[in-house]
Amino acid sequence: MREGKLQVVHINRLGINSIEFDMESMEIPLSPGEEKSFEIVIINYSSPTHVHISVSDTLKPNVTILEDNPYVTHEDYVPVVVRIPFDGKKIYQGDVYVTVSHGARKSSFSMVLGQPLISKDTRCIQVDDSLSAPNEVYIKNKKPAVSWKEKLPGISIGKLKYNYEYLVSKATIFLSGVLLIVLFIFTMSSIFSYGLSPALSFYFAVALSIVFTAFCVYLILNLPVFK
Repeated sequence: MREGKLQVVHINRLGINSIEFDMESMEIPLSPGEEKSFEIVIINYSSPTHVHISVSDTLKPNVTILEDNPYVTHEDYVPVVVRIPFDGKKIYQGDVYVTVSHGARKSSFSMVLGQPLISKDTRCIQVDDSLSAPNEVYIKNKKPAVSWKEKLPGISIGKLKYNYEYLVSKATIFLSGVLLIVLFIFTMSSIFSYGLSPALSFYFAVALSIVFTAFCVYLILNLPVFK
């Protein structure tokens, strides 16, 4: 019969005929047609006394106290059976009374049978339906890849053409100067080879070549086209 101990009643702990409950309210979940049993524990802290247990009219059809007037010397267990009929209500609630010393003092605690009730202190948490949807993944827009041609600085075609022509003109003038030097040396050597001695003709040709070369170098260093 001892399925559970849900309530403890303390007698004479705070004083003569004092009554205390471990729980001021009991909630026993029951489905229609279901039956449960439990025990009320009564602890007496003083001289032995009779303890009477009863229920309010709203619970009488659903609560059976198998020993409603025990004589408690120190500690006693009172078996209780609770039930809900098949065709009954879903919720039954009322009070359980405890009386000591033949009515000297009476106290009670509340009892609820059926589906558990939500107490006033219970907070209902509302869940937003959008939280159940999968999170959207945002992909950062990437900048299009830049080709190596776009990374190079812009080069004007006209500027390239100008630089090319400038380099060609310098090379042409330089080669022309070298050719003139060679022709000059060859001519002077031929002229002086007939009238002068070979040794004197050679030195004179070398001197003229040096003078002509210095003159060409001077022109190269001072003409604007070579700067």
